[in-house]
Amino acid sequence: MPDLFAFLDNIPEYYLAIAIYLGGSLFVLWLWYFIARALPRPIGGMSWIFLFAVLLSPTITEGTNAKIAPAIVGLMFGFLTDEKHLIWSNLVPILFVSALGFFLGYLWNKYQEYHQPAAE
Repeated sequence: MPDLFAFLDNIPEYYLAIAIYLGGSLFVLWLWYFIARALPRPIGGMSWIFLFAVLLSPTITEGTNAKIAPAIVGLMFGFLTDEKHLIWSNLVPILFVSALGFFLGYLWNKYQEYHQPAAE
């Protein structure tokens, strides 16, 4: 019987891990979208933006083989090792992406209010 996943042997591990991580994150965000729709209007959107920021905020790992990685992993590692520098250097990208998402959400809300037909 041929190996169904033999084609994965030709893909470098780093790119395979990034692809699986991004696919899993998009799947979680898609599922959370249905939960957020059931929540009150501002809370649902804000929770989706915050989950997006936690899952997909990037950071750069340290060391000679530095690569891009999710900031939440570095943040958790910083909490486990009690390194304040690591905590703050990984918390800042998450907070930045959250703030950017909240700002874009605010602009989108204002745009929808402006273009919504007036109720008569």
